[in-house]
Amino acid sequence: MERPVFKLEIFDGPLELLLHLISKNKVDIFDIPISVILEQYMEYIGTLRDMNMEVSSEFIEMAANLMYIKSKMLLPKPAEEEEDPRLQLAYSIAEYKRYKDKLPELFELEKNAGIKYTRLMQQIEFDKRHTRVYDVSKLSEAYKNASRRYEYATSSPIGSFKGIVGRQIASVKSKIFTVLRTLVRARHVRFKSLFEKARSRSDIVATFLAVLELSKNERIVINDAEDEIYIDVAERKKKNGA
Repeated sequence: MERPVFKLEIFDGPLELLLHLISKNKVDIFDIPISVILEQYMEYIGTLRDMNMEVSSEFIEMAANLMYIKSKMLLPKPAEEEEDPRLQLAYSIAEYKRYKDKLPELFELEKNAGIKYTRLMQQIEFDKRHTRVYDVSKLSEAYKNASRRYEYATSSPIGSFKGIVGRQIASVKSKIFTVLRTLVRARHVRFKSLFEKARSRSDIVATFLAVLELSKNERIVINDAEDEIYIDVAERKKKNGA
């Protein structure tokens, strides 16, 4: 399978990057080789970071989603056949591709519409004299209504903005320490239990990435038993002569 070469391409979002990888690897959208695509996806993000370019949260969130799909596919399937975990992602990519393929046609229509409906500016003559007479009471009522609207628009309570601003972003580093503290106490925990105190999607993604980072550095071991995934402290290898 041909390995894609990135030439500092900047993609508008994770779906565009995934569509690019699928096209480069010449694979079917509805039969994505997750391991291959995930590796190349993470390589692209790593390239951006090496160049000190900012990686938006939507790319990180998609990376976590790809890792989740990969972990689901590695687990043994239950007796009852369940839906392919890649299916929802495939639908999203296919829908994105459908709209992207329509863009040239829409741009052409926009260009032609400008040509067809452009008309020369015409001088419009109108009577500048104001002849209508207004009742003073109606003018007063209109002023009061406008004042009430202004007061309502400028006096929104602080609680109205709760959940919109001030949202805290969880860092992967802090979650690594949290997972390690948990394992120091228990040494053997259920994977799901690490997310029980999560307060936001940012907490969930950061915790998931923390587990992957610890596993990569051989600080923890991931096992599965009885349809459950468990996290254990990895045995530290002793150095020769130690």
